[in-house]
Amino acid sequence: MESKRPSSFFQNPNVRGLIRVLAGVSTIAVVMAAAIAWRVAHRPEAASFLHVLGWQMLIWLPWVGFYYTVRYLVRRLGTYQDATLVGLILHVLAALLIAAAHLAWYWAVSSNVSPFLDAPGTRYGAFAFFFVFWFLIDLLLYWAILVRPEPGQEAEEELANSATTDRYAVRKGDSQHLVRTADIRWIEAQGYYAALHTDGGSFLLRRSLTRLEEELDSETFIRVHRSTIVNVDYVNGLTKNDSGSSLIMLADGTRRGVSRNGQRKLRAVMPAST
Repeated sequence: MESKRPSSFFQNPNVRGLIRVLAGVSTIAVVMAAAIAWRVAHRPEAASFLHVLGWQMLIWLPWVGFYYTVRYLVRRLGTYQDATLVGLILHVLAALLIAAAHLAWYWAVSSNVSPFLDAPGTRYGAFAFFFVFWFLIDLLLYWAILVRPEPGQEAEEELANSATTDRYAVRKGDSQHLVRTADIRWIEAQGYYAALHTDGGSFLLRRSLTRLEEELDSETFIRVHRSTIVNVDYVNGLTKNDSGSSLIMLADGTRRGVSRNGQRKLRAVMPAST
């Protein structure tokens, strides 16, 4: 019985999330240390790799706390796909504040433990281009967390959606909703998610369009483009834009691009629309 405890411990979503964060921070530190060591390898101020690595580990350690801060903001404000304009602005401000806080940490750490304290051309024990790279990496890390699902969220949604496909459990900010497939007008690929557009609004589901195409009734839901699935009950017909490209017209006024294969599928189920 005792041998099973480590397994259940490491299956805890919070534990797995922390392991991911620590692994990510360590990976960044190793890559940065290797890049810096290579960059100064032939210069008089070259330092040992272990010294550079220890310095980088200290520099990137705050991202363990920043990670959970960003996760909290994502739960409160939404992802980049479902956040309001105000939420997106707050995300941008938060990213800049985190980068600024991290920059202050850089200075504090580098001023004391940097292997390049006495090197010419450095300030606070670092070359100027280091700070530029670190700042950009901070912004990229914030973005990466913003678009990735929270650890455990994907598993929860999989469990909620595994039993039936007549409805889907979806998230919008902090709230969880059940969306009936009959209420879905059309579906759009959005990064790692699929956006389910309904009369009651749009909701994000952690699903690929390919998987949704397999799950949904093929006589009702037609994939008309690599990024779009439509409910034929809400299709008004086909038209063309000024450049001659085919568009599908939906009941809510939405117009989406449609491929030739998509046109053939539509004609097969609703010949009157053409």
